[in-house]
Amino acid sequence: MTMDWSPICVASTAIGASEELDNDATSPECRDTGSRSPIARESDSPSSHEDPASPSSSNSDIQASPAAAVAIHPEDNLTTHHFKSVEWTPDGTTLLAESANHCIRTFILPPDLLEGEKPHRLSPYSTLASAEPTYASAVYPFFNLQDPTTCLFLSSVRDHPIRLASALVPTSVASYALVNPMTEAFITPHSILYPSTLGGTHFLTGSDSMICLFDVSRSGNEGPVSWMPTIPSKRKQIVGGGVGMKGIVSAMAVNPTGDGILAAGTFTRHIGLYSSNGSGELLGTFNIAKTEANRDIGGKGVTQLTWSPCGRYLYIAERKCDGVLVYDIRVTGQMLGYLRGRNALTNQRMNIDVVNSGAEGSHEVWAGGIDGIMRVWKDPAFTVGAHDPDWEFKVHDDAVTSAAFHSSGSVVATCSGQRRDENSGPADNSLKVWSMPFLNSE
Repeated sequence: MTMDWSPICVASTAIGASEELDNDATSPECRDTGSRSPIARESDSPSSHEDPASPSSSNSDIQASPAAAVAIHPEDNLTTHHFKSVEWTPDGTTLLAESANHCIRTFILPPDLLEGEKPHRLSPYSTLASAEPTYASAVYPFFNLQDPTTCLFLSSVRDHPIRLASALVPTSVASYALVNPMTEAFITPHSILYPSTLGGTHFLTGSDSMICLFDVSRSGNEGPVSWMPTIPSKRKQIVGGGVGMKGIVSAMAVNPTGDGILAAGTFTRHIGLYSSNGSGELLGTFNIAKTEANRDIGGKGVTQLTWSPCGRYLYIAERKCDGVLVYDIRVTGQMLGYLRGRNALTNQRMNIDVVNSGAEGSHEVWAGGIDGIMRVWKDPAFTVGAHDPDWEFKVHDDAVTSAAFHSSGSVVATCSGQRRDENSGPADNSLKVWSMPFLNSE
């Protein structure tokens, strides 16, 4: 059902795109917009991590001026490559966006975002380029723009160590090696989780049949604090014990209620639940392949896991899937229902967001489709079986790869684009911010 009112675009990278210079270069040659910002870094040495609450507390030499965030940098062409994902930083001031040309860009929103009649032009404050594709990223859970030492994020780049980088300066602060002990080759995590429940001192990675826990103070070649296989050891199998799941751990999420339950999903369509924020025992596993939803909306592997605000329900997004699965985690392995009509039958990652919309566990799921439409399902956990979208908005002229809701409750960031050949027509590779004041009046 289409509503009578529409979201208002308040900022976009597409504004004035024709004025940008062509910068269709390979990833290592992406221009670092941070070099044109009033940020100085006197030393490139790794952080000593003296303050566990701030992984970069020793880097007090990083200086930033948030007022410079809206400066226009025409050399950074944002329309050449599509956006793969976008997410808000925990303080709600900044967007972190990943592009198909192996660049992660920082967009600091102007203070007058919701003021004025014309949309603001979004320009990157800083650009961190990589020689190889980025598989996963995660923002420091206590990110605060007023304290540059906290403006950090993790990313895993193929065939390289995991890096901790500044969102304000295109420079790595520290690196963490995850190496296969048999081949000595780097293992590239397909998922990274930097949860606030671990106090900002530890983070988790998911790779092939393995979840690892890292201590941010142990940088370099020391490796993870613990290795936790998601499949039982051969010894346990021989004696008839052990339950697990095999496959690349492609998504992870910690229950927001603080009970320490970690949900992990794989490309082989398994879900595992672990205690103690992923470092404890296996609570149970289940397969999402043979369900009623599979016949209706399909699915070829988990790409994202998100909890409901109340921590009772787990939302599962997959590639090649026309919807989202809803599981009641109080009864492990029981599917409550599924959201259909998303229009996301693609191998591309299409990120969703779950938004608190009221008291008594009321919430919504926001998700984009390959048709450029962002759809909303209200209170999906209150419906058994199939649930069609309640609202929908046309926000892009291409696939909506992410829909990220601001904590204010009335602002949404979306990004778009997809891999195309030369004859597939014009592309919409853009990042937009939308104001939805009507949501506060509901």
